[in-house]
Amino acid sequence: MPWGRLSAEGAVIVVSILLAFAVQAWWEQQQERRLEVERLSALSVEVAEAIRRIPDAEERILATLASHEALIRQFPGDSLASADSLIFWLGATGRPNAFDPPQTVLGDLMSSGGIQHVQADAVRLGIADYQLSLQVHAERLDVSWAIWMDRIQPYLEGRVPRVDRLRLGPYSVEENPVPFEASPFAPDYARLFADRVFESMLAERWMRLQQTEVALRTIESAATDLLELIDQDLKRD
Repeated sequence: MPWGRLSAEGAVIVVSILLAFAVQAWWEQQQERRLEVERLSALSVEVAEAIRRIPDAEERILATLASHEALIRQFPGDSLASADSLIFWLGATGRPNAFDPPQTVLGDLMSSGGIQHVQADAVRLGIADYQLSLQVHAERLDVSWAIWMDRIQPYLEGRVPRVDRLRLGPYSVEENPVPFEASPFAPDYARLFADRVFESMLAERWMRLQQTEVALRTIESAATDLLELIDQDLKRD
């Protein structure tokens, strides 16, 4: 038996199989990396758009905070601002202050398990931090809005004219043709702004809005950090 030749041929076969496996593994790794790059690139665009929307959302929150502060300064009701100012500030407290960043790519990554295919630990942690910041902000926003819908707005029913339009914000006053004097409720602002219960509700919503504004800045920080991590990861190709 030509053992030498058989051994050589066997070695060639083994090497060929191992090489084929290596090539296949390399190809699969390249394909997985290509998919990862596509996902991270899409996520980068989405996060950048979220950052772009933050200033408008923050401006709305600060304006709503200012309206609360203006109303709180009216207590104990001895020397009130004009009725027009009061109705405007009351309307401004009813702004929902929604912040709705795009989350399609992020949601797909988290729900499909695609985040497990992100190789860099730092990027995975950055994505998790960003998602958590969005969740915290949404929860705080819901709490703040519930104070208005469940407590302040029902409390104002029967105490403030045109309170039905306050649900839509201050600018809806101009769009509603019902005259001010046609309201079924006569205003008693002096009594309203001597009521410590109302003051307490305004103060609580002001505090919750402050927390929402802080959470919004946390989103901005987490998003900025994530963009930098993604950019660094993409540059290694």
